[in-house]
Parts: sequence; structure tokens; C-alpha cells
Amino acid sequence: MGQRPYLLDEFKSEARGAFAFLVESEGSAEPEDDDCELMYRRSDLAVRLGFYWGRPEHSIWTYLSRIAPDGAEGRGASLEDIYTATGCGPPQDVPGTIHNRRTLLMRVHQHADALRRLLPRLPARFPEP
Repeated sequence: MGQRPYLLDEFKSEARGAFAFLVESEGSAEPEDDDCELMYRRSDLAVRLGFYWGRPEHSIWTYLSRIAPDGAEGRGASLEDIYTATGCGPPQDVPGTIHNRRTLLMRVHQHADALRRLLPRLPARFPEP
């Protein structure tokens, strides 16, 4: 198996474990798997985790969207933007660039840790991009 499928498989596997708290304690359904993304949904929030095949570097990202009472997904924002806007910490806490398997695994856990810190402080409206 080549590097690309390997890194994507590693991303999804590690993300499922690191973000399991969304299912176990935050009321989200099991993640939906869509190509280079995983999406966790609960009644009021969607959390998307993505793997980007960039050049010269790959990256991961986390994006949050509010879910309306009618089930429609509203405008969202990146974890980094919401995290910094709510005063949880600096953008460096949510890095995205990956260089190899080691940094991929590290980034997944950094995003999960940042989301854990953010959820209790999650604003009703997300900051403008």
C-alpha cells in the first residue's frame, strides 16, 4: 500500500479513537465516513474532521457547524477560529500541517484536546471567518 492510503487510514483510525469522547460523553452519533472526512453529529452540533492532500504538505482540519432545531446545518467555523475567539488558547494549539505519520498522530490528538477544552465554552454563534 502506498503512502497516501496509509496516511488516510492512519488518520481515520487515530481520529476515531481520539474523538471517541464525542460519542461516549457528548451525545454524538458514531462518525459518518466520507472519503477524506469523518463527521460526528448530535442534535445541535456537527463536527467534521478532514484530511487534506496538499502540496507540498498535507494537513488536517476540524470544522464545527451548528444544527438548527429543524435539522438544517448552519454556517460553521474552523476549530482554530472558534478556539481562539473564545479565549481557549492560541492558534498554535490547533496546528494542521503534517509532515509524516508521527506529526499526523500528534495533530489528531492536538485537535481532540482543543475540542475537549472548547466544548464547555462553545458559543451559541460562531465567529465570522
